[in-house]
Parts: sequence; C-alpha cells; structure tokens
Amino acid sequence: MIAAFFHEIAIAIMAIWTDKGARSTMLGATLFFSVFFPQPYLSEVVRDMPVAIIDQDGSTLSRELIRRIDAADAVAVARYAPDMPSARALFLKREVYGIVVVPPKFEHDLLAGRAAPIAAFSDGGYFLLNSVMSSALSNATRSLGAEVQVGRLTASGVDMAQAMAVVEPLRVTTVALFNPTGGYASFVLPAVFVLILQQTLLMGIGNLKAGRRSAGGLSTLADAIVYVGLYSLWAGVVLVVLPWVYRLPRIGDVAVMYAVVVPFLCAVTAMGLAVARLIPTKEGVIFFLVVLGMPLFFLSGVSWPSEAMPKLLHAVAFIIPSTTAVPALVRVNQMGADVRSVETAILIQLGLCLAYSILAMVVGRPKGKPAA
Repeated sequence: MIAAFFHEIAIAIMAIWTDKGARSTMLGATLFFSVFFPQPYLSEVVRDMPVAIIDQDGSTLSRELIRRIDAADAVAVARYAPDMPSARALFLKREVYGIVVVPPKFEHDLLAGRAAPIAAFSDGGYFLLNSVMSSALSNATRSLGAEVQVGRLTASGVDMAQAMAVVEPLRVTTVALFNPTGGYASFVLPAVFVLILQQTLLMGIGNLKAGRRSAGGLSTLADAIVYVGLYSLWAGVVLVVLPWVYRLPRIGDVAVMYAVVVPFLCAVTAMGLAVARLIPTKEGVIFFLVVLGMPLFFLSGVSWPSEAMPKLLHAVAFIIPSTTAVPALVRVNQMGADVRSVETAILIQLGLCLAYSILAMVVGRPKGKPAA
C-alpha cells in the first residue's frame, strides 16, 4: 500500500514535468509572473511628475509658491507657459501632466488678507497622478499661507509662538501603518502574489486533468499532495523571498503564514479538480480561468473595498478561495496577525476544500450502464 502510494506520487511529479502545458504553467509561469509583475511598481510612489506653470502675477510670493511646488518629491516644474492655450498644448502632447495657474494680484490679495485662489488642472484619467498633483499643490499652498499669516500676526505685535498656535492650533502627524513608504507596490503586490499562486495552480490542474477520467482515489490523493507540496514551496518563494528581494514590508510569522497557505492551496487544488471534471477540454478550462482572472482580482477586495460591493456579489465571491485568503495573508504577512486573527479564513478554506472535493467526486463518478 505504501509502495503503491509513493509510486503514485512519483507518477504525479513526472506528469507535471512531462506535460508541456503543466510544466510551463506550474513552474515557468509562476516564477515569470511573480518576478515580472512587480517591475512597474518597484519605485513605489510617483516622483517628479512634470507640471507646467502659468505665472500671471510674477511676484515674490508667486515665485515662492512655485518653488515650494517644485520642492515636492512627487512633482517637478518642467515648463513655464505664457497662457492657457500653450499649457494645454503641452498637456495634450504629454509633455506635462498638470497645469498650475497663479492669477494676477496673487501677492497683493494674500498680503491684504483676502483669498488668493489658484487654479490647478491635472489628468483625472490617472487616479495616482491626479492625487499626487492635488497633494503637492495643497501642501505648498497651505505652508505658504500659514507663513504669510504668521508674518502678519507677528508684525502686529503677537508673539511668534502664539502666532504659530493661532495659525496651526492642532498639528497632525500622519503615520502610514504597515506601509511606511505609502507605496503602491507595498499595497497591491502581496495580494497579487496570492492570486498568481491560485491562477497558475488552477491552470496547471486544468492542463493535467481536463478531459481525463479519474484514475482512482489513491491516485487523486497523490496528485493533490504533489500539487499542494509544490505550491507550498512556491508560496515560500513568492510570499517570503520575493518581498525580501523587493524590500516590501513583511513582519508576519512564517509558521502562521503556512497555517493559512496550506488550507488555501488545498481548497484551490480541490476547486481545480472540480473545474477540470466539469469542463471536458483543456482549452475550455484555460478559457474559463483566463476570463475569471480579472473578476477575481476585483472580488478579492484589493482594488475596491469589499464592503462597498453589492452584498450578493460579495457573498458569491466567497466560493473562490482567494476571496478570504488574500486579506488573511495580508494581515499575517504585512500586519503581523496571529493564528487566532485569521482562524475564520482558515475554516472557510477547509470548508471550500471539502465542498469542492465532494463536487469533484460527484462529477467524476462513473455513470452506470443504461438498462438493456
């Protein structure tokens, strides 16, 4: 019995290696996507986004405002334009991604204590660029306005400390917990790595099992052990080694991580076997999983909060292992959560594993011969 079991294990390993589709998916694609996907996000935050300035005032304070805008890490004053049509032409040619207009009498109104509004235009089609532009401009105008107001108060005889307390009675210090750089890579990559593991494992099982009859319970168990074992190794590479290589924040305990990873991989394996038996061809399985890939990303709660999704859609998403595994693994790896904090997710993964295993057995059960 034991010899037969290890024989089935060896057959399962060789099946992955000899099947070109499974080998390229479960070995090559997992490594390729895990290494390639983070590359565009390694800079973490937007830096030196070029903006154009239309300075219609030409005063000392307008130049100081422009200097402060340029001093921000996120933006850089790249061009000065004489008027709006010229700045708009630069924007449409993608030479700049934002426009700042300093109106006439800016300094005069500011020193007189009147509102001195400035106009800012940015590309609303790019959320990050629009946010960066707004933040840099807001910081520059707020600091300059506070300095002018403090100067006005001290000129009237108010003590400097009192003047600063009047201008800024409450000082707020913002600390980005679990994402010190406030970067996009630290936010999105830990979740994407989990989705990569899920999708490549499902595709690999589809390549191996779609359209093939079950070889029996011992063979299926050996297959599942090989798949989970292989992807447990990949989980160590993708969720531990690569974050260290890319300097992504990771403070979780590896043992706690595997307490989530192993049930997750069991659930994905059971789901893959069920899908492979429901869809009779490799092409059909791959097409189904490719089409499903983008919805799974959105349903995971990475790009849009799950609390803001329709309740029915959010409930349906729980049949996919990544829906609960992604937030659980993010809590463990990036927030240092313990097992008790993610035990609900672990139980859900075990429940999905059981449910998909039953579905795979029911679908794969040989049909009786028709009556004569």
